[in-house]
Amino acid sequence: MKKLLTLLLFLVIMNLGFSQTNDSFFKDADVFLKTYVVEGNVNYTKIFTSGKLELANLIDFLANNTYGEDIKKAYLINAYNIFVIDQIVSHYPVSSPMDISGFFENKSSILNGDLISLNSLENDLLRKVYEDPRLHFVLVCGAISCPPIVNYAYTPIDLEKQIEVQTTLALNNDAFIYERENTVYLSEIFNWYASDFGKNNKQIVAYINTYRKTPFSTDYKIKNYPYDWTVNNGGIKEEKKITLELTTIVTEPLIGGQSFNAGSLLRKGQFDFTLFNTMYTQTKSEWLGQTFDGPRATFNTYLIQVTYGNSKSKRINIGLDLYMKSSGSSTDLSFNGVSSAFKFTNTDSTRVGLASVGVKLKFQPFETVSNFTGQSAIIIPTTIFPEGNANLYWSDWDRITWWNQLFYTKSFGKFQLFTEFDMLFRFKKHKEQINALDLPMGVFFSYFPTKKITVYVMSQHVPRFTDNKNPTNSKDWLVGSSYTASGVGFKYQFNRGLNLELLYSNFWRGANSGLGSTFNIGVKYITKPKH
Repeated sequence: MKKLLTLLLFLVIMNLGFSQTNDSFFKDADVFLKTYVVEGNVNYTKIFTSGKLELANLIDFLANNTYGEDIKKAYLINAYNIFVIDQIVSHYPVSSPMDISGFFENKSSILNGDLISLNSLENDLLRKVYEDPRLHFVLVCGAISCPPIVNYAYTPIDLEKQIEVQTTLALNNDAFIYERENTVYLSEIFNWYASDFGKNNKQIVAYINTYRKTPFSTDYKIKNYPYDWTVNNGGIKEEKKITLELTTIVTEPLIGGQSFNAGSLLRKGQFDFTLFNTMYTQTKSEWLGQTFDGPRATFNTYLIQVTYGNSKSKRINIGLDLYMKSSGSSTDLSFNGVSSAFKFTNTDSTRVGLASVGVKLKFQPFETVSNFTGQSAIIIPTTIFPEGNANLYWSDWDRITWWNQLFYTKSFGKFQLFTEFDMLFRFKKHKEQINALDLPMGVFFSYFPTKKITVYVMSQHVPRFTDNKNPTNSKDWLVGSSYTASGVGFKYQFNRGLNLELLYSNFWRGANSGLGSTFNIGVKYITKPKH
């Protein structure tokens, strides 16, 4: 009997301890949200600068503790919202949760010792179990178009009342649901999760009307307005300016394409259209240790790029590159000599045409490392005698090019470091040719003084190796070489998706290569992301 009483006492104590532990979680979550949520927006800046420890304690608790059925629903709702905040703070500053690779799909959070994704938490542990459409108004995905996040924790005792209040507020919010000219405009939430609210549009409107102070007609048309994935920080400014400079840096998120670079990946259904013109002109070259003066050789590349995001996890993109080229040689060594490349004729001193076509695959090799990406492209020449002959000037490489690139990006405040390492194989097409391997290495350092302006400096070094075993007997002009170029660039962000880029670079050293300058101008347009 004593043993039984001892066991029962032990279980009671354990249960009490468990209860108190979970009680402390709800209290800590409540204090955290009251401190860092203002009017439906999260002050990520304040968390980033002074609230990381509080957030880490909540995350640690969720990772190492379990929950009972009586508190499960409230516990998991808070867990979802805290995991969202944690992901955004971990990548802060960030302009949108969709800029974080695999934000919803990756198993990047730990719940009771198990890795879990936001999608699994929402769909498997909450929606599937409770079949409660009101969950969509209390689970907040970190974007402006989500229902506003509350500044308190959902608790087991008050949960039903809290959910009901939040649902009523959401469905009467004219920014979330509104009517114009006999059309009801709904959040995309009612499209993505339509079956949770009804079998058809009339049933969806009928569900909404159960909470509306002013009901909609069920005969109204339904349309879904575009989802705004901008992070839900609401432009909050620090109440306490911990450090004015730091606050300025982290409260001004990079908009749209400002932080977009060659290594960035698109979300599924998103397009990147780029027009980039490069004019390289030279009057000097270094060959076998000597520097030679010569005619002004100018080579224009009009690059047209289309890239498409075709992966829900934002880890795979495909693309097409078209290389239009015009080139020319002039005895006029002044800058006026560049005009030869704009004659757009095919002679022994000028050339024009679609020089080559490339197909590419862009990828993120490691699921949990979103700032390390790669790209592989096959580029095929499309003209006759692209490297020129007695009657035709140079157009492009007369070789199949396999271009592999690795990118690493690191952002910190108003600065971004972008590095690139390439392996560029050129395979011979003709018996007398040789194969070559270029290994371009580049560093770009950007500064964002405003949301619209980017300035950057860059430097690139490119060594070339060949498989020519008998250089003196070679019938191919290609030899081992290298060059180094440095430059300065400028970008202007017209809006979230459209930017203009200017770049000047100088080839200031070379071995068996040309010495000259490049003038670049590019326009990039990135379509809006979709869910």
